[in-house]
Amino acid sequence: MPFPPAPPLPLREGDREKLEALVRKRTLAQRLVFRAKILLYCADGLPHRQIKRQLHTSVDTVVRWRGRYKQEGLDGLQDRPRSGRPPTFSP
Repeated sequence: MPFPPAPPLPLREGDREKLEALVRKRTLAQRLVFRAKILLYCADGLPHRQIKRQLHTSVDTVVRWRGRYKQEGLDGLQDRPRSGRPPTFSP
């Protein structure tokens, strides 16, 4: 039995404009643009499987970024520090 579609993601005030601006930027890291697109699609009410197909990712990725936004807002789109040895080359 398939899962029911998730309800549209309610965005905080002013966040839609900020996310749309992130998607339009040409010099921004593509991982942030990708995450912003996920949130915009979720806010528009698209099912996770359709977002998965449009962005060529997994449902788990869509659910992860949706949940991170719900908990932390736009600050949750940034990469978190990773464990292990620090990189030897700068990004």
